[in-house]
Amino acid sequence: MKPSPVHFHAPSRPLLPLPTLLPSIRLHLRAQMSSSSLQAAAIPPFPDNRFVLGCGSVSVDYLATVAAYPMPDDKIRSINLKVEGGGNVGNALTGVARLGLKPRVISKVANDAQGRSILAELEADGVDTSYMVVAEEGNSPFTYVIVDNQTKTRTCIHTPGDPPMVPEELTQSKLSSALDGTNLVYFDVRLWETALVVAQENRQVEGKFLC
Repeated sequence: MKPSPVHFHAPSRPLLPLPTLLPSIRLHLRAQMSSSSLQAAAIPPFPDNRFVLGCGSVSVDYLATVAAYPMPDDKIRSINLKVEGGGNVGNALTGVARLGLKPRVISKVANDAQGRSILAELEADGVDTSYMVVAEEGNSPFTYVIVDNQTKTRTCIHTPGDPPMVPEELTQSKLSSALDGTNLVYFDVRLWETALVVAQENRQVEGKFLC
């Protein structure tokens, strides 16, 4: 594929000579450096224990972009298709990992193509999936996302994982290990019965935050 040509546009007004511009450039650079220094000073360093635990949904998203949303009984073609990891907790912990923290996830998938894809993508981004429950039967959660290129909106059709996760699948030893050293626990209101168990256990430990 040939690279797209780069177009340069002529300025609408004559350029000032460089010596005239230099004082303004120096002032601008000083202001930027001063602002950056203030921002850097305001950001605290990472804590020694940088663990974040998330409990909730992980899934595979099938994003089909269409020219316009179909009418009932239409047959249309997509103009683009992407397959990506999704789910509120999955997305949040991926962002946490990319910021340099150490996320752990409590959720459930099945031992199917979607489940293996979810685990592989999370692990590739640095998310600890050792606290995940993997069912030998059933299906992992997935979502069809129709992206309307005309209105710039999207429609999500979600299929939950089956069988759903129940608190009994999270052993006390795994729960204690998942919470060990964590400073923050994140919930997305999915898997609410398991989330309640995690929150109640987390309340017994001082210095941990829920969100």
